Amino acid sequence: MTFTRGWESHEDQPVEFSVAPEGSWDLHRVLFWSDLIPVGKDRKRAAGVASTASELVAWLRTRPNLQVSKPRSTVIGTAALPAKAVDIAISSTAVNEASDCPVRACVDFLTWPNAGDNVYGIAEPSVLRLYLSDVRYGGKNHLLAIGIEGRDQADLKEFLPDAERLIASAQAPIRPAPS
Repeated sequence: MTFTRGWESHEDQPVEFSVAPEGSWDLHRVLFWSDLIPVGKDRKRAAGVASTASELVAWLRTRPNLQVSKPRSTVIGTAALPAKAVDIAISSTAVNEASDCPVRACVDFLTWPNAGDNVYGIAEPSVLRLYLSDVRYGGKNHLLAIGIEGRDQADLKEFLPDAERLIASAQAPIRPAPS
């Protein structure tokens, strides 16, 4: 990736790499994930959801506590990997799903292989733009996901140009998965 100014990383593991502009980690960040797994409000793997971009988007749109935009076609990185993008926020009618939630509503909805009890979710008023691409590397199909977090809708809008430039510059030895 090409970083246009100072960025910092707090996570660099095989299933997640995340970065943020220096000093703004608590405001917004970009997360790169491999092989996301959907989890329900019980924090257990959602049954019957294949590990593909289309299946994950369809499942996310069924979650009543989330507001998920209609998927848009886009690309990821210098290889222009075909992707779907959705914006995810807490629904205005959401019921809180987390006992330790500091605001009106929190919703956990993702995890990844070998994560133990770790899950990913958002707390109101946070918003996540999620890019999903079916890719192939190491002789297997994988689900590549990139999240752009914003503290709220206005913060996401302000951070998007920097985050999208970073995503557009990404390079990796991967290719689109066969259809």
